[in-house]
Amino acid sequence: MKNKSEEIIKKHYEGYEEDIRFTKSKGTAVEFFTNMHYIKKFIKKGDKVLEIGTATGAYAIELAKQGFDVTAIDLVQYNIDVLNKKAQDIKNLTAEKGDALDLSKFAENSFDMVLCFGPLYHLYSKQERMQAINEAIRVCKKDGILMFAFLTYSSIVWADGILWQQIDKIQEYMDKDGRLQNRPENVFSGYFIEDFEMQFENLNTQHIVNVASDGLAYIFRDYIDALPENKYKMFLNWHLSTCERRDQQGLSAHMLYICKKT
Repeated sequence: MKNKSEEIIKKHYEGYEEDIRFTKSKGTAVEFFTNMHYIKKFIKKGDKVLEIGTATGAYAIELAKQGFDVTAIDLVQYNIDVLNKKAQDIKNLTAEKGDALDLSKFAENSFDMVLCFGPLYHLYSKQERMQAINEAIRVCKKDGILMFAFLTYSSIVWADGILWQQIDKIQEYMDKDGRLQNRPENVFSGYFIEDFEMQFENLNTQHIVNVASDGLAYIFRDYIDALPENKYKMFLNWHLSTCERRDQQGLSAHMLYICKKT
């Protein structure tokens, strides 16, 4: 299945500073800090890792530097070019253009950990979403760990609707229950948490935990950036102690769904 939205995604990321997203501020770093915390919690020495939708390789490079054998793919060649330039001296990292909808270049049960941190932001039909999820599961080994990132509807409303004052445009494709139509022209797609979880019913996975990767850090990033280092660390400690709570997840900009292949 060819990704019908490739040109839209390519245009977005070639005009966006993805390479500095996690480093430009304390607020935007919360997502990376949290996701790495959970990767380290579940990864084991000697694990082979596949990152689908690696962007410019923040996670892939970090894991390769820690000694893991990492394969990374992204739909946007520009992102792969940036990654390969940064990682040219890292021998245990392979990065190439690839599509989450077609992982046929990889055999079944090839990887101990599969990270899908970007594709589900940009897949707009149920068929495409399930294709990406099933492909990730297929290439993961039995008892291997899978992590899927997704956006909440609420985060899109708060960010685009309130911060960027486009609530009138969002209202045009919102139903009475607050669900948004996931359309390519909007670039990003979202979920309610229960809708995301339902996709895994009857799949050969066992749910482990949901994580609010950054909570409201995106909305409050200016205030977080103003925190002195000692108070920032206090905030991060609180965030890690509460990010698995359901009441912290619904408004989180980025969510992480962690499961095991059975």
